[in-house]
Amino acid sequence: MYLSIDQSTSSTTVFLYNKNLKLLNKVTKFHKQIQKGSGYVEHDANEIFKNILFLVKKISKKIKYKSNLFLSITNQRETFVIFDTMTGKPLNNAIVWQCRSGQNVCDKINKSKLNRNLIKKNTGLTLDTYFPAPKLVQLLNLNKKLKEKLKNGSALFGTIDTYLIYRLTKQKSYTTDFTNASRTLFFDNKSLKWSKKLLKLFKLNLKILPEVKESSSIFGYTNINGILNKNIPISGVMGDSQASIFANQCFNKGNTKITLGTGASILTNIGQSFKNQNKIITTLSYVHNNNPSYSYECLINYAGATISWLKNNLKILNSARETNQILNKTKDSQGVVFVPAFVGLSSPHWIPDSKAMIYGLTPSINKNHIVIAALESIAFQIKDYLDDLEENNKINYNDIYIDGGIVSNTSFMQLLCNTLQKKIHVTNYQDMSSYGALMMGLLGMNIISNFKEMKKLKQKYLVFSPDKNKEMADSYKHWQYILKKFYL
Repeated sequence: MYLSIDQSTSSTTVFLYNKNLKLLNKVTKFHKQIQKGSGYVEHDANEIFKNILFLVKKISKKIKYKSNLFLSITNQRETFVIFDTMTGKPLNNAIVWQCRSGQNVCDKINKSKLNRNLIKKNTGLTLDTYFPAPKLVQLLNLNKKLKEKLKNGSALFGTIDTYLIYRLTKQKSYTTDFTNASRTLFFDNKSLKWSKKLLKLFKLNLKILPEVKESSSIFGYTNINGILNKNIPISGVMGDSQASIFANQCFNKGNTKITLGTGASILTNIGQSFKNQNKIITTLSYVHNNNPSYSYECLINYAGATISWLKNNLKILNSARETNQILNKTKDSQGVVFVPAFVGLSSPHWIPDSKAMIYGLTPSINKNHIVIAALESIAFQIKDYLDDLEENNKINYNDIYIDGGIVSNTSFMQLLCNTLQKKIHVTNYQDMSSYGALMMGLLGMNIISNFKEMKKLKQKYLVFSPDKNKEMADSYKHWQYILKKFYL
């Protein structure tokens, strides 16, 4: 039996699989979204840890200990927390990847082309509040006591995986994996080491940083606060998007994975060489047996979150499921354009201070047209990025794999397929991040020995083929026109 934790932006899920990777149980608990002003998003890290204990306890009676039991972890990337060295308890709310705090830090550093180039050259990333470094600087500028604690080692910095591992191992293991370390903006993704140059640039004086391990390593042992009757190894630790590209087995150049969750993450395999392109993020997909694999990545802040906004803020949806029905009965958006730049535009434009917009409202417009425009905006942002990738960076993206919560909306999957005008492979299994981390754990525990053996573990896919759809092409051109007119 195998345990897997998926700690995501909105919730935490614990999975129990049997030795044949059949899902035996899955339990989820949501946590509060703490919003402090425009664009500021935080989580209670202690609540998240308590939720894990609650969920593991809920399924613990079904666990059989005679099997090769281990725990894998996948997590929301970029979100970080400062915690006490002695107890592991958080000393601040976790600062979420969506949070726009630290924009003033970005603005200051971005004034220097030398600084911008140093960051891009060493990380492959763009200086943006999406990533921890500027938000950490901002936090420490406002909290001198926390700054001193990090300086003297009585407090520790960690992404969510590090925080969870530290508490689960009762403060015995202060570690992270390459996929999570690579997102901090002070890790060198070429040399695969913490960067003294970048720490100096951000003026971060951290006495200790976590040991960085390959995702298939043993990260420590845990009985999950005594819930289990023995200690089990933690193996298979990955940031959620990288875990997903691994689960989809995008091992060849051009293979592309699109995860549609709160936001959207697009990863396209570019091989084992670190490449740096202007306005394109280079991501460390994983490191295995000392061999790195890299991808180009697009980060879209609002995908499923756009639908949640329609439901929770505008109150024009009772549930996300309604969108499937609306797509089936409403022909188009009647010219309504939705640009969901609630916390700025990310890849490939990187305009952090832009705002969201609904354009083209007339007396004949109803809520269904706005919903259609919102759904189109998700597909159009994806096409916008992939077209840029193909035209300006000479990348032929192929074998597109789709996963995430939105895949159950088959009408939207066809809309996306028609927008891209390419075949897409949609998994019938929604929890690919958990599955990818689990597969890494299987490698780490020597239950499978290589990537070839993983082929038999690949999930099944529903293949969508594009319809020739002039109306969709025209809608995309109109969306691009509005984007250029008001944003670019």
